Amino acid sequence: MMEALTPASADGLPPLGELVADVPFWRYPSGAAAGEGVAHLRVWTTATVPRGHLAAVTETGAAASVTESAGRIWAELARRYGPSLMLLEHQPAPGDREGAETLDVVRIAADGSARWTRVWPTPEDNPRHAGLELWMAAHGHQIVSKPVSWFDRCEDQEG
Repeated sequence: MMEALTPASADGLPPLGELVADVPFWRYPSGAAAGEGVAHLRVWTTATVPRGHLAAVTETGAAASVTESAGRIWAELARRYGPSLMLLEHQPAPGDREGAETLDVVRIAADGSARWTRVWPTPEDNPRHAGLELWMAAHGHQIVSKPVSWFDRCEDQEG
């Protein structure tokens, strides 16, 4: 079953290259009756060979849910940027609540269904924790729009 999924996984997060798209009010195809949703879309090239793309879609709270539309979002972005695409779903914390913000890799199965793997935050007992923390320290600030020092602060608070 795993081979049917897109190559996107938290274990293989690529280093980011150039930001090629930053659309604060990107309209995406939705599975909801509304027909489309709105989210903040950012797309980077990956600093890998061969080059791919990493897209981060940030939930804005407008009408349709990014989670419910993940398969359609991936298909739309793959048409534009090619199948070598990694999709991250970013859910900001509602209001001023801390700890509710998440970043997940969205993997799409051959049947179009979505599966999520947590990138951030991950518990320290997660076997991928150290690698994901390093990746977030290097690239997370670009994706979740927080200063690099914020990740040091979070690590200090946890341990």
